[in-house]
Amino acid sequence: MAGSMVDGALVAVLDVLLDAWDRQAEVHGWEIMHRSRRSGPVVYRALDRLEEMGWITASWEALKAGEQRPRLRYYRIVAEKVDLARARTAGYHRPSPRLRPRFGT
Repeated sequence: MAGSMVDGALVAVLDVLLDAWDRQAEVHGWEIMHRSRRSGPVVYRALDRLEEMGWITASWEALKAGEQRPRLRYYRIVAEKVDLARARTAGYHRPSPRLRPRFGT
C-alpha cells in the first residue's frame, strides 16, 4: 500500500482493526462503521481494498440452529501486517470527530 493510497477512511478502518487486534477480537462491518464514524459504502470499500491486498481476512459467522437473521461477517488484520499498518497510520492526522447537532435540546 503506497503512502499516497492511505486516506482518512482507510486509516479509520485500520484504527478499528488494530484496536481489535490489541483486544484479540474480530469486528464486524457494523461495528467498524460505528467506531470509525464512516458510512457503510466507505467502510466496505476500504475493507474490500484491504482484503484484496492481503492485509485482512474475513469470515462469516456460524448461526446457531434455528436462528433466523443475517449472518455477520467478521474482519481481522493479518498478523504479518500489524506492524506495517501501525507504521503507515502513525503519522496520519486524525481530525477530531464531528459533533452532531442535537435537535430539541
